[in-house]
Amino acid sequence: MRYIEAWSRPRALTGGLNYYRASPLYPPTSKNDEEQIKKIMNLPHEMLEVKIPTLVIWGEKDQALLTGNLVGLGEFVADLTIKRIPDGSHWVIHEQPELVNSFIRDFLQ
Repeated sequence: MRYIEAWSRPRALTGGLNYYRASPLYPPTSKNDEEQIKKIMNLPHEMLEVKIPTLVIWGEKDQALLTGNLVGLGEFVADLTIKRIPDGSHWVIHEQPELVNSFIRDFLQ
């Protein structure tokens, strides 16, 4: 499998991991942490709003990113299109590339 080879290369995961490292959200370890997280979570809606058309393609059998993450997404993304793939996993792009590509093509037209 090509993705195993790609991910096995030195620093292959660095970019993705740095994304999470840079996140201001983390499990609180003190009362001060809890207060900081509450401040971050209470940012004004307009600071969190996505203002461009957005396509989300979701494999419903993804064990890492559950479908519950889609709940309320439309509150922050005004022009949101969600395409669910019931038998798709976290690797839906590799499992059903033709379907994923068709969703992207349709969205871009």
